[in-house]
Amino acid sequence: MSVLAKSGTGPGSRARVAWLLRVNRRLGPDPALRQLRTFAAAFHGGSFRREVSASAVSRWETGQTAVPWEAVRRYEELLGLERNLLTATARTVSRYLAPGVVRTVEPAGPAGEPLEDLLEQAVAGCLMTGDAWDRLVDGLCERPDVNLLQAGTWSRLAERLVEEMVRADGLPWMLRFESLNRLLNHPRAVPYVVRACADLASGPARSSATEIICALDNCDHPAAADRVLAELSEPSSLPARRGAVMACFRKTSYRHFPPDRLADLVRSLHEWAPAASPLGDQDEPLRAHLAALRPEHARALLGPAWTGTRQPLGERPRVSGRPHTRGDGRSALLWHPAPWAVPLRAGTRGHWPSLLRRVAGHVDSNVPVSDSTSADEVGIPASLLAETLVPPLFDVRLYACFLLAATPYRAAFADALVAELGRPAARLTPEAAVPLLDALRVVGDARHRPAVEELAVRPGVPRPVTYAAVRSLGHVAADAAETGHLRTAVAQQRAVWRRASTETSAATLMSLVYALGMASRTDVLTDVLTEIRADASTLPGAREAAACWLAVPTHLRASAQL
Repeated sequence: MSVLAKSGTGPGSRARVAWLLRVNRRLGPDPALRQLRTFAAAFHGGSFRREVSASAVSRWETGQTAVPWEAVRRYEELLGLERNLLTATARTVSRYLAPGVVRTVEPAGPAGEPLEDLLEQAVAGCLMTGDAWDRLVDGLCERPDVNLLQAGTWSRLAERLVEEMVRADGLPWMLRFESLNRLLNHPRAVPYVVRACADLASGPARSSATEIICALDNCDHPAAADRVLAELSEPSSLPARRGAVMACFRKTSYRHFPPDRLADLVRSLHEWAPAASPLGDQDEPLRAHLAALRPEHARALLGPAWTGTRQPLGERPRVSGRPHTRGDGRSALLWHPAPWAVPLRAGTRGHWPSLLRRVAGHVDSNVPVSDSTSADEVGIPASLLAETLVPPLFDVRLYACFLLAATPYRAAFADALVAELGRPAARLTPEAAVPLLDALRVVGDARHRPAVEELAVRPGVPRPVTYAAVRSLGHVAADAAETGHLRTAVAQQRAVWRRASTETSAATLMSLVYALGMASRTDVLTDVLTEIRADASTLPGAREAAACWLAVPTHLRASAQL
């Protein structure tokens, strides 16, 4: 029996990587490679330089043994998948679910170009792909004690990496984000990288500050903790503050704050009383998480509602369906939640069981399982499906979607999300529509963009749903943006902000500028950004963001797409 079928055993990241590899092989296009022995016999070669047995592959795919990174790379090669699709996803999931800081990982294959060549490419303003960043940082982390770079070079390297990351999406973004995480734990690079993150988040990249500050969660250097707490007590912007709140889930679980600094964190959360804003969506989950983790601060965090007991984790919605659950009703795989997992949304649990059943049913009917493949082996576990939509913590949903996005289930899952958004009960209920749109940001493609565009300008849609739809425009096939639609959306959101300059209307307009920046590969869309920059009557932050997008150097813009 696989360790994944035994209660309470096996790390969550290993279970997920095992499922990722197994699903891609068993649902892959080559029928011969679906057979374990045939696949094992073909494994030697490419990035993997030794023979493997069918039993070794079986142990990898059932989570009984950890899979080497070069073996994950070999799966990509044998299955004809995009380079880094499985490797980057597996690294990302493993880092996020790790019980402590991940300082480095083994390289996923041969070095390729000399480290010095990659370094010169990065600092000289040449084109850099996500794969080149991955190999460069792998090389730097293999030699952590060697003084390879002067201080100014570290700073330039970090600045360029972050500048590209905030303008990338999909796999190019993931490769850069993981490279940044590794540099944040490089013993020589870390102070310069933290400083670069702080400077960019409070300056040129302010509108993208959430992901920059949030990246500090995996760094235990005191400077990272200081920056996160500074953004909580005196935020440079609301996006930066949201990033700091999100970073605190892992930083508190990893004990990155000494007692006096933890008290500062509690004080900042207690004293912060902003107007209603979509950028404050992670405050309540963090209070609940921290109250459960450190009960001595519960009353300060939760106020009179505190009952003196730990917050319950809540029940996971149960989803029936052939590929999604075992015959005995248990999940096909045991998914171990991250230690910073928080309760499900209060008052919304009634929406989720039926919604998840419909999503599961749609996926079941559109990803057929062959006669030779057991549904229990390759189906989406019910708890993973729930993780993509239900938890209030954005990162939990995001990393679950990353996993699904790297499997043959991606298209069917995205289609199911769009089908749900077509239901009035879902699109008019922010508690359901916002997570659906957030998930679509990760798994959607050009076929799904019209649904997002329609919601972004549709009258009568709740403001949080409009905001989530506009935010998704920069991610769901942004390069397929329709100019007329974006002009209409700009006019609409500018008018909304002028009528009522609320936090939500401002955040929506800022997200629309981001969508224009991500799509500004044509002169027409660049003209729209130029108009926003010149409009003295519009939101100052939107003008500033438009100016920043227009000033992006050509080599950074081109590199971010690779």
